[in-house]
Amino acid sequence: MNRSVKIAIAIFIGLLTWFVVRSFIRGDISTQHEDVRLEQSTAAPEAVTFVVTAQTHGIRLKAKGLTAPDKSVSVKAGTSGNVVSTPVREGTRVSRGTLLCGLDVEARAARLEEAEARRDAAQIDFEAARTLAEKGLAPANNEASAKAAVDAAEASVNAARVELSKTQIRAPFDGIFERRIAEAGDYLSPGQPCGTMVDMDPVIVAVEVAEANAGQLATGMDATARLPSGKTYPAKLRYVSRTADEGTRTFRIEAELETGEDPVAAGVTAELFIPMGEMPATLISPGLLTLSDAGDLGVRYVDDQNMVQFAPIKVIDETPEGAWVTGLPSTVRMISIGQDYLAEGVEVKPVPQGGAQP
Repeated sequence: MNRSVKIAIAIFIGLLTWFVVRSFIRGDISTQHEDVRLEQSTAAPEAVTFVVTAQTHGIRLKAKGLTAPDKSVSVKAGTSGNVVSTPVREGTRVSRGTLLCGLDVEARAARLEEAEARRDAAQIDFEAARTLAEKGLAPANNEASAKAAVDAAEASVNAARVELSKTQIRAPFDGIFERRIAEAGDYLSPGQPCGTMVDMDPVIVAVEVAEANAGQLATGMDATARLPSGKTYPAKLRYVSRTADEGTRTFRIEAELETGEDPVAAGVTAELFIPMGEMPATLISPGLLTLSDAGDLGVRYVDDQNMVQFAPIKVIDETPEGAWVTGLPSTVRMISIGQDYLAEGVEVKPVPQGGAQP
């Protein structure tokens, strides 16, 4: 063969050898990649975990309500007349007996003077009848009749005094004259209000509780009230209704607050916390709460076999530090990151939070 043919054959053999070697190399690399993919697919996913332990925690009944005065009374007129004086300003603290509204007294004062004059005349007649009877100059029944006239006149005087006193509408107890309803010049009939008195010592919190809890409460139990300002005050139950509201089927509870010198207004939203005993519970972050496929509230954790488990829980208390829940094992590894992406029953590789070795 000539030289050109030999060169062509050598080139062909070289190319064929290169293609054969290349196919073997590619096949080996593909096999290695497939092995890596299989290894990765069978490796357990990682889950960042931390350990929590149950503790004894006090159970508190939480109820929302409003602050209210100890007493609130509409002070009303006992007789009719024109209002001639309103000496107390709204919001003023007053003592029992303070004049709140004064009615016109002229006619009633005149009737009292007339009754007193008739009583005095009857008294003179009685004295004369008694003297004559003692001397035997008049029958004894004249004295008795005169005495009856004196008694009737005295009763008229008392009635006139009561009627006159009703023109002075006074505070029935120590408290705050909250609102004036009648102004000078108004005409009041019996039963119409002059104003409203409230007693803010003590301040109370009134709440409604479910029938399931009402039977566990009794007067004298200690409690704590928290106002929107964040302030808390000791409280004590003073009233527990034993009759449910027909519309809501709830029971009214009242607690007295120990506010000291703090001014607490009525009608302010308040939370009342009533201790109901103790039980084991676990403190967790509310952010760990999730829902199961069935819609149950709970959390996911890792068991001793490194399997993901779901535990339905019940929140028994909420504090600034977190939520106290029941339903978890006494000591458990909680999943802090990625629990929403891990299904129940999946095996995981726990990675302790903070990088510590398991």
